[in-house]
Amino acid sequence: MSGSGSFGLNYTKTWDGVTIPLPAKVTDIGHCPEGTFMFVQADGAIDQYAFVVITNAGQADMMTTTTATSGNLLVGIAQVAAADNEYLWVFVGGVGGAGTGSGIKGKYINYTALANTNTTATDGVADDASTTLVKNVVGLTTVAGTATAVEVATTNIMTVN
Repeated sequence: MSGSGSFGLNYTKTWDGVTIPLPAKVTDIGHCPEGTFMFVQADGAIDQYAFVVITNAGQADMMTTTTATSGNLLVGIAQVAAADNEYLWVFVGGVGGAGTGSGIKGKYINYTALANTNTTATDGVADDASTTLVKNVVGLTTVAGTATAVEVATTNIMTVN
């Protein structure tokens, strides 16, 4: 992985792989005031604000309890919807990443603000039930029974066991 500054980091846009040049290489890391982002390729359609698991090769797939159990995986949150094989920057956290007023959101359901973030069986959606823990991230708002995008805060790069 290589690092890059915020120049060219646009986490509200996707690239189809035909547009040349792509703004970064897959697995490149970019930084901006909101936190740390990784440039990835969608491995299937990804919803806006979905939690995703990221392989070492930079393939992102919407996170579920099943997809999160294949090893120590990096976790990101897509800030824009992407089609299969599109490229995008996903938020991966960082020390003091996101927070109130940042606009960086993740999808939660049946969640109490500031509780542990855990995987669910629903693609891209997290909750606070005891399944697989997503380390270093909390949602900042309580959410009832409908999946809702809420701002998140991180203490480091997000991972799953």
